[in-house]
Amino acid sequence: MTRTATDFNDPINLQVMWNRLIFIADQADTVLGKTAFSPIVRENHDYVTVLMDSKGRALAQCTWSIPVFITSLPVAAQKYFLPKFPVETLQEGDVLATNDPEIGTGHLPDVTMITPIFKNGKVVAYAGSIAHLPDIGGAPLHSEASDIFEEGIRFPIVKLLKAGVPNEDVFDIIAASVRLPTEVKGDLESMIAANNVMGRELVKFLDEYGLDDIGGLAEAIHSRSEAQTRKAIREWPNGTYSAEVLLDGYDTDVKLCASVIVRDYSIHVDYAGTSDQVLHSINCRTNYRYAHSVYALKCLLDPETPNNEGCIVPITDEAPLGSILNPQQWTAGNSRNLIGHVIPSLIFKALEKVVPEKVMGDSGGAPIWAANCVGQRDDGSQYGSVQNFHGGQGARAEFDGLDTLSFPSNCKVTAVEMFEIAVPVLTERKELIADSGGAGKHRGGLGQRVVLRNLGRNPMSIYLASERVRHPCFGVVDGESGAPGKVMKEGRPQFPKGKVVLKTGERLEVETPGGGGWGRAAERSADLVAQDLAEGLVTPEAACTRYGYKERAAVE
Repeated sequence: MTRTATDFNDPINLQVMWNRLIFIADQADTVLGKTAFSPIVRENHDYVTVLMDSKGRALAQCTWSIPVFITSLPVAAQKYFLPKFPVETLQEGDVLATNDPEIGTGHLPDVTMITPIFKNGKVVAYAGSIAHLPDIGGAPLHSEASDIFEEGIRFPIVKLLKAGVPNEDVFDIIAASVRLPTEVKGDLESMIAANNVMGRELVKFLDEYGLDDIGGLAEAIHSRSEAQTRKAIREWPNGTYSAEVLLDGYDTDVKLCASVIVRDYSIHVDYAGTSDQVLHSINCRTNYRYAHSVYALKCLLDPETPNNEGCIVPITDEAPLGSILNPQQWTAGNSRNLIGHVIPSLIFKALEKVVPEKVMGDSGGAPIWAANCVGQRDDGSQYGSVQNFHGGQGARAEFDGLDTLSFPSNCKVTAVEMFEIAVPVLTERKELIADSGGAGKHRGGLGQRVVLRNLGRNPMSIYLASERVRHPCFGVVDGESGAPGKVMKEGRPQFPKGKVVLKTGERLEVETPGGGGWGRAAERSADLVAQDLAEGLVTPEAACTRYGYKERAAVE
């Protein structure tokens, strides 16, 4: 049966078709994850799959999505990919890709890939994916580079495949520039396969519903999502709501400032007052910044509607050119998450008096802590793999923060067993840190203590990416700060964004930050404190000093 545009007004039909699009993106997600070569893609799920309409606007994303990728990808498609390769220049089987930070997600390891989807000789949609490659050449992934040229190979938007034929020159250049050519090429091929799955399944979907293109369905999805977001904005009082936060930065503190401006049916975020760009790799480019602005507000406004282009149309942002949130193009940015991951917490802080029941305390997983382990095996071959370490989630109005949770990213950690296969290291300890969660009516999530020991005969270089060592995670609605993080080698403090060399048998110890609390600690129930004591999450001393537990328990 051939369906008409009026069918999209039927809520049941629309929901069924919308769910089907999400399922298509999920199928591609499964293919990419199951076939990827590197642990950071296969185990950490540091990738995303997104289905876009013929204008490059997001239609559906995989269920397990990284927030920054799902907004960066359609922005890249609309601003860069489609203008450079208009539809008349494309053929079936073409695959476009780049790792330019200005176009994609803000750092070189992430490759943005887009595949046009044809039906009856016409481009009807685009399949997109982004994945974090295990290596991109240059200095290993860390924070010390002083410009983008030190950080690795950068390739513009190119055709990796032309009419289905691999562009071997491009593949050869990439392979010759990286330490792990087999893993890098394997991950790129997995991305190509995932995009192909979206293309194949979308054409089957269109055939099943008797549609020549996706335009009418896209309009129905986008218009309803935009209307829902604008309705949610209208429920907030107009005004300008501001906050700032201090971060460790590289060698000096970094200040992030945000003013959230609510005007009837739209929101604008202005980052004026934010610190200037810095010499090292923690600068955040515009697409990356905007993606986090959108994500934070989506969480507060309308977390239930599946994410798509319509959800983000009412939201804009800006930052001064030359600031750390809008740097010049030559600046380094491979560790941009150390700053960018804090943007949602900053926006939550700005809005804590507007929607106190929806905001969350600052999270120790913002940013993700990471250790990039690089070196030579005993047989002389190269190894390299990144392990993530998450801090405690911020507390919420109804719940304690979860322990050791990644937020706002949702990357997993590589399983200890898989990490120890990829790298000659022993994870000697991995445990929660008592008292690390910020006190409050609801307690911040706990950070973790991890000890790694080099088992190889050769030295291991570990490039650190960490934050919140000097400035801990703040609480909201009168909640208290969590415990700061620590990085030590054989018991001696280390520079938390530097390079640590472990000789055979030496140990690296990291302690990730705890999340901030929500609400006044005096309002936490004695039963919850007693439960924390029984589970070893809070010590008796902290129960007394932070919560007045003995006195309150006696009264209750």
